Amino acid sequence: MVVAAIAGLKTFLVVSLLLPGAHGNLELISGLFALFFALTAAVAYLSFTQVRALLERQRKEKLVPGAGEPVAKETVILRNAQGWGLSQAEADVAIFVVKGFSNAEIAEMRGCAIATVKSQLGRIYHKTGLASRYQLIAFVTDEVCSMAFEAEEDTPQVMTRDVLPLVGRQKRAPEGGPLKAARV
Repeated sequence: MVVAAIAGLKTFLVVSLLLPGAHGNLELISGLFALFFALTAAVAYLSFTQVRALLERQRKEKLVPGAGEPVAKETVILRNAQGWGLSQAEADVAIFVVKGFSNAEIAEMRGCAIATVKSQLGRIYHKTGLASRYQLIAFVTDEVCSMAFEAEEDTPQVMTRDVLPLVGRQKRAPEGGPLKAARV
């Protein structure tokens, strides 16, 4: 419908401005309309295929980790955090949630109150449009599966301790030895 309207407008403009004496020549007008319809349809089709190809490339680039970027839950959260508008603290809490930690464990590891973690979770759910920790976990799991399907097999793994600052959770070494951060 849009193509026909554009072709009709082009035909009208050409007949009115360039061929003022051809108003009664239906064969010429029909021919011009058919030509403009075909050209407009071709341009629309090429534009559509190019836009679709661009969107598909962008989708694959988003799914496939970049150089050195691992297929991991952390990667999904960190990629989406900016688009969702998450603060660094909220992104950290989201990573811990998708890793399966409870609110109390997250509070201990981050060195904050459980109420702070609950508040941050509420903001995470609001910003992401997800309703619960289970929906967040499901979303991230689906994205990791998509990334793994698209990625090469030798993608490096990420360690949580390399991505998140672990403040609280400390292990005591035997008999007066130095404190060590717990492995997560």
